[in-house]
Amino acid sequence: MTPLFAAIKKEITLLGRDKHGLGLLFILPIVFILIMSLALQGSFESRGGKGIDVEIIDVDQSTASQALADRLRANEAFNITYTPSETLPQTPQKLLDGQDLGFLLTIPKGFDEHLLEVTSEQAELGITVSSKSDRRTSIIFNASVKEAIGRIKTDTMLEGMAEEAAEYGIDELSAGDLDSPIKVTYAYAGATETPPNAVQQNVPAWLVFSIFFVAIPFSNTFIKERDLGMQRRLRTTFLGPISQFVSKLIPYFVVNQIQVILMLAVGVFLVPLLGGEALVIQGHPLALIALSSSISFAALGLALFIAVLSRTTEQATMLAGLGNILLAAIGGIMVPKFVMPEKMQALAGLSPMSWGLDGFLELFLQNGNIHDISPYLLRLMAFGLTMLLLSWLVQSRQRA
Repeated sequence: MTPLFAAIKKEITLLGRDKHGLGLLFILPIVFILIMSLALQGSFESRGGKGIDVEIIDVDQSTASQALADRLRANEAFNITYTPSETLPQTPQKLLDGQDLGFLLTIPKGFDEHLLEVTSEQAELGITVSSKSDRRTSIIFNASVKEAIGRIKTDTMLEGMAEEAAEYGIDELSAGDLDSPIKVTYAYAGATETPPNAVQQNVPAWLVFSIFFVAIPFSNTFIKERDLGMQRRLRTTFLGPISQFVSKLIPYFVVNQIQVILMLAVGVFLVPLLGGEALVIQGHPLALIALSSSISFAALGLALFIAVLSRTTEQATMLAGLGNILLAAIGGIMVPKFVMPEKMQALAGLSPMSWGLDGFLELFLQNGNIHDISPYLLRLMAFGLTMLLLSWLVQSRQRA
């Protein structure tokens, strides 16, 4: 048995004995994935463009009332259910019970007949707001209804002016002709212009966090070996510092890949069982393997640097724990980057966790390949190599 193989076997044995550390590496991110994916699902849906469910009860059943429903239906922000009725509901609030509706709009008899009359004589529409809708969404819906009614009134008045318009060579008038062109630009500074949903954000986010979290058990084992003199005894086997590093990195690299498989399985199978959306894994398989390997390489490089830099296990735990929390906070793990202000988004780009997360989002949202995520792969590999080089320099000085 070669010294390197024996060192790897020793590391696997020590890792297997640390059942609490292994449990922390797997259980903690699973809990975060489940909690965050389910708790923030509604918030991500609204940001991701999912329409608000609205039911329209039309008692008037006129051309104007149907035109109002059509205009609201044309608004991509709403999912309209149109229900003709003979009478208005006496308790519209009860109609919202047990339904996933945001609003209930009732159109009374006489809406069309009194459409162009003064406000005090017009038939009053009713809007019932569900408890699931916040005040901001309610204001937006009210404004949309008023805008739609205004367009219907304008079209009605223009129809009355059709004869006069024909004298000027205008064949048809429509309120749509009065619209001004608008260019919409999204300021989302992520791997893609499309914000992810809750499971697309949280599964890769906490997966990246769990990979970097390996620094705590890694550094603690490293320091315990150093304190027990095991590293000095390994020198008698002509096992150099690079070989020692490799013997420690390989077992934890395997642990990281098991984390990747397990966390993705949680997103695909467990989250939908609890009422969330299922994670759809897209992207080239080789790109996914390359990305998970690069993230692991960067995380293990950082873990090794913390280990050789720390003098005690308490110091290593503090550096690894606080360091990972800081990288996660600024890197879009705890708070998605698309809700951050512009300056914070620029700062997030300095975190290696952000590079890993953006790589996953590129694969899952855009069905990317290795070429698409190559910038993130290069940054992660460069970061890992830098950490390994610094670790070797620190270790060499400590030996001297």
